Order: sequence, then structure tokens, then C-alpha cells
Amino acid sequence: MIRLARRSLPALAAGLAAPARAQAAFPSRPVVMIAPAAPGGPTDVAGRVLVQYMPALIGQPVVLENRSGAAGQIGMRHVATAPPDGHTLVIGNTGSVGINPSYYRDPGYDIARDFTPVSMLMIAPVSLVVRADLPVRTPAELVAHIRAAGGRFSFGSSGTGQSPHVAAELFRHAAGVEFEIVPYRGAAPAVTDMLAGTVQAMFDSTSSVPFVRQGRLRALAVANIERSPLMPEVPTMAEAGFAGFDVSSWYVALAPAGTPPEAVLTLNAAMNPVMARPDVAERLAAINAVPMRGSPADAGAFVGRQLAYWREVLARAGIGEAR
Repeated sequence: MIRLARRSLPALAAGLAAPARAQAAFPSRPVVMIAPAAPGGPTDVAGRVLVQYMPALIGQPVVLENRSGAAGQIGMRHVATAPPDGHTLVIGNTGSVGINPSYYRDPGYDIARDFTPVSMLMIAPVSLVVRADLPVRTPAELVAHIRAAGGRFSFGSSGTGQSPHVAAELFRHAAGVEFEIVPYRGAAPAVTDMLAGTVQAMFDSTSSVPFVRQGRLRALAVANIERSPLMPEVPTMAEAGFAGFDVSSWYVALAPAGTPPEAVLTLNAAMNPVMARPDVAERLAAINAVPMRGSPADAGAFVGRQLAYWREVLARAGIGEAR
């Protein structure tokens, strides 16, 4: 399990019984939420939901700040070195939290050493998506199309080391085909270029969903063990003949290591009700995402499992700078 900012779980739980006077001091100014991705993508969506509803629960404004680039490393490094007072948070995801530590030789931060888990936020399946005018309807047909193109085929990705990029690498490895993977500063610009024809396909979690529903893009399969309840008609990669895919996009809130337990609990106690709102669930369903809730300890355990999972997957496939 991931360490909770060098503090034990009993110490964090003890914060619940802290005097009201101690907890009343936090927050004393606006809380800055760092989204280490471009505006318009799923990280941004999660942040905007919190910005909208958290202020009424904590008594201070919440400001969303996009710091994209380097597969989320820029935003993550910023928060890793921020004052540990609870006023600066980051929305980490599968790539920046789960994959980067094993993909890069040195991402510039250590999840267990530099961060304190605050809360789980949401999760969405990753789907293999193509332009609707591409003459393919299954992953196998896509492989045949790529082979016929002689390698002149490109996948977009939301950034090097992000889950869509790693899913594309796994697909390339499993299918035995070559294609270019073009990294973008987030999912939204990658989807925009796919709609324009600059890239022909990508693995994506949420940004492509509205265009799939409009018929401008086509989802061939989901890269999860089970079908998505929000897109039940789309088969899994395993059902399509590509076993071993289990790639999802999840989002968690993290604070700098050393953030006081009472501040962590205050933030968690505000985030959980936001993610429990029916209108938030409806808003997230529009992008094929499902809210997640739980304690800081739950978030830490979840992240710890994901770190171990991606360490094993990347090592087995030989993917990443660290290989």
C-alpha cells in the first residue's frame, strides 16, 4: 500500500477527533487544484466539477490551474514541491500516477515519498476509437488495414506514458504491426486532430465519447476486462481476440507529502459529497466516466495496487524509457 505522507493510518484517522478550533483554520485561502493536462480533457472535467461544488463545502474558492506537458510530469512536480498545507492539490491519473514512475527513468517525483492521497474521483474505460470513415469495424479489421497501409498509419495519444499511449504500445506489440504514435498535450487536442484526419485512431477514455455518440468516430472495443455499462454494445479487446488488456483511466486527488491529516480529511469530506451528487454522475456519464469515492486510505491502497500493476505490465511488455 502506498504510504500516507510518512504518517500512519491511525494518525490520519485521529485527525477526525481533532479539536474544532484546529480544523477551523483550514482552508484559510483559496485552494488551487492543478490539472496536469490540457483544458477540455477528462482531468479538466474532474477539476471543474470540484471547482463548481467544493467552495460551498469548505468555505473558500477552489481554483483550477492547467499545467500540461511532459505526460503530466510538469504539474505533478509543481505540487510535489508545493507547501504541504492543503492549499495546493493535483488531479493525478493513470498516466501521471500509475504509469510514469515505471515508464520513465526519472519522472522527477516519487508517488509514495512526495504525495499524500486525498480522495478517489472517477474512472472511465479506455476504448479503441477510429474515424468513422475508416473502413473497419473490429480490431482485427484495423490490424489488416494498418498492414495494407504499409505502416503509413498513425495513432494519437494524450501524451507519452499516458494510458492511451501505453494501450497503443500494447496493441502494436500484440498485433505485430507498426504504426506511428503521436503524443499530444492531453486527450482533447488528440481527438481534435483525429476528427481533422491528422491521426486515424487512438485509445481514449472520455474525450472521444461525444463524437462516438454523434457518429463522427467509431469505438471498436474497450480495453478493459468487462464491457462498459455506459457502452454495453462495444466488445472488450479480449472478446475481439486480443487477450490481456486491462487499461482504464482513473483520477485521484493528491496533496504534497506532509500535508496535515486534518486538512486531508477536510478536503476528502468535501470531495466525496461532490462525487455523490446525481447531477455529477450524470455529467460524468456523458463522457463514459463513473464517480469514485472513499477515504484517503482507500485512495492510497488503490494507487498502491495500480503502481504494482503497471510496474509488472510495463516490465513484461518491455515498454518505457526505464526498460
